[in-house]
Amino acid sequence: MIFSLLYSFYLSQQSNKQSIVFVDEPELHLHPKLQESFVKILLEFSKSTQVILTTQSPLFVKQVLYNEKVQVNILKKENSEVKIAKIKDRILPYLSANEINFIAFGLPTEEYHNELYEELKIRDDNSRTTPLNLKDFDDHFFQQTKQESANYPYNRVANQVSIHTHLRTQIHHRGTAGQADVAQIKQSIEKMRIFLK
Repeated sequence: MIFSLLYSFYLSQQSNKQSIVFVDEPELHLHPKLQESFVKILLEFSKSTQVILTTQSPLFVKQVLYNEKVQVNILKKENSEVKIAKIKDRILPYLSANEINFIAFGLPTEEYHNELYEELKIRDDNSRTTPLNLKDFDDHFFQQTKQESANYPYNRVANQVSIHTHLRTQIHHRGTAGQADVAQIKQSIEKMRIFLK
């Protein structure tokens, strides 16, 4: 696929014709390192040719987003209607494939939950001279500031922390805290996204 694309691009350049390159799922059959190289080739093509890509790979989207000239739109199906979501709906200060998966596909992952939780904790830590432990952070930030209820256990003691810290503990300590529920992870992610806006 890459060689045929290169050859087609070469032919269009030789004939001085304008071209549009459309590639559907360019990540197929490519190792992640090759995907990175392919992105560089496509970015080089885009200097003289319009390049349009469709992909379901958050890794590929993340790789192209490192170039600020790339425009990324996400097609989402909501209530049998296709809508365009902007990648600008990102709220983390860095590119995250987990966040792209959530925006594009509504996929609530433990990894994205961790990223959001840690970003909230880091912001809180940066506002004080001594960082708080998780329990105190939960009490100060989630319970006092955000009015979240403490209906969940912490260190096997009932009604100690919010759902956010409870899930974070389950994700990190599955053996002692149990398995996190996907529906609860999604609920927590949606709230933490609001808190970060």
